[in-house]
Amino acid sequence: MNNKVSIATTPLVYQTFRYISNKVWNALAEYVDNSIASFQAHQDLLQKVNPNHKVRVDINIDVEADCIQICDNAFGIDAFNFNRAFELANIPLDASGLNEFGMGMKVSSIWLSNLWTVETSAFGESVKRRVEFDLEKVIQDEMLDLDVIEEPEIADTHYTIATLHKLSQNKPGKRQLASIKKHIASIYTKFIRDGLLELYVNGELMEHQPLKILKAPYYKTPNAEPIEWFRPIEYTFENSYYRYSVKGFIAILETQSTSTDNGFLLFRRGRAIDSSGDEKYRPTVLSGEVGSPRYKRIFGELELEGFEVSFNKGTFLQDEDFDMFIQLLREEIASNKEFDIFGQAQHYTKPIALPTKKTIASKFGSAFGSININTTSESSNQTSNAHSSSASTVSENNHAPIPSVEELTTNIITDSTPLYDSEIPMTVDGYSFTIRLRAVNGESSQGLYSLDVDPENSDHFISTLNLKNPFFDTFANLLSKDDGIVPLVKVVQTMVSTEIMLGKQGQHSAAQYFRSKFNSYFGQF
Repeated sequence: MNNKVSIATTPLVYQTFRYISNKVWNALAEYVDNSIASFQAHQDLLQKVNPNHKVRVDINIDVEADCIQICDNAFGIDAFNFNRAFELANIPLDASGLNEFGMGMKVSSIWLSNLWTVETSAFGESVKRRVEFDLEKVIQDEMLDLDVIEEPEIADTHYTIATLHKLSQNKPGKRQLASIKKHIASIYTKFIRDGLLELYVNGELMEHQPLKILKAPYYKTPNAEPIEWFRPIEYTFENSYYRYSVKGFIAILETQSTSTDNGFLLFRRGRAIDSSGDEKYRPTVLSGEVGSPRYKRIFGELELEGFEVSFNKGTFLQDEDFDMFIQLLREEIASNKEFDIFGQAQHYTKPIALPTKKTIASKFGSAFGSININTTSESSNQTSNAHSSSASTVSENNHAPIPSVEELTTNIITDSTPLYDSEIPMTVDGYSFTIRLRAVNGESSQGLYSLDVDPENSDHFISTLNLKNPFFDTFANLLSKDDGIVPLVKVVQTMVSTEIMLGKQGQHSAAQYFRSKFNSYFGQF
């Protein structure tokens, strides 16, 4: 039996759809929107007949055959809604769902192809209907309606199949398939996660992969208990003209991401808008400057209400209001001083692995033993004179009184298993001594090094490098290289030697005070 379905509009309007700004995944998402809306409108009934209580959508893209097909097991398009489905901007009676504009299937099909068909059977109707839309013919003949081919079907059958042929210049290429999968899965994150949607692209099930949230101490208190850096969001702003609200969360990624995991998914009615895949929403007020640690770590989900979207759901409208609302949201988040999520995202440094620390310790020790401190004859003479002038403070063996190990050790509590331990002979300004150089993964993150004297031998010193200082986490890659460790070695070697020589002249208190202050600041900025 043949009937007619209206496509009443000026035929040339259809041609303009080919040139609207759109993306392949957004165009394909319109079909999924229709499937979800159909399922939700009849959810009580369909969940009883669908074995897994989900709506299934299959998107099959055959680049070689120049064809795209989208199939679902939703309710189907019944007789009451059939005309509406093919007329432009024929808004459904219930416009609160994802198919609110009555435009999606038509616009996407014309944007992607020159010839498309729809075959559908609604649950409870013993008929299937098929419509073919040939864009060239519609425009040439100025058609206002299409033939509907009806055939018998089992009453319990329910499905819709949209098939696109003669694909347009907007069609996806082979290289786009991976991106399409990522974006489509991202757009329907909530529906997939909540168990309502089973979505396949070229036979591959789209799954939600939850991102790992950072669990770590606050960067200013590195020895405190770990915190899960996740904050729920529920915020509303309204006045006499409008009401905007948002629900969701903001969090910090366990592992930094530069383009995929970082950023925000923006949802409206459960569907991501203009923020899927690697194109997530990353405003400076929330994510920080591009490339910064904060930019690479902050992520979240924001379900927005009160904002309108474009007819193809490609973007939010009301740009000024939207930006203002995000700024207010940022201030709301930042007002919680006890949960400094922006500061943590910017300044936290993930501790480096023990094998890397061992590498740094080994390179540090090797460089420490191979670098000599050279002094000029003038400085040697000055040192010699200084020794003479302070002779009254020096003991008979020509060494100044040196504080005990307990007095000299500040800020660093070492562990029992050093990552490096070696004795290194040194000579500075004619004074020969031995340093036992140790590198440990300390119990405290404060301080770079300690210096002790062997109580049994005043010419034997013990210097301990604290690899738990955040400096080593921040510059781990650089310090793991041979040339990268040298500047730090020279600084520590110079400071240790200077302190030893000052102590030899009886000025150990000043040297100890300087080291204490240096250790309290080092690595904290």
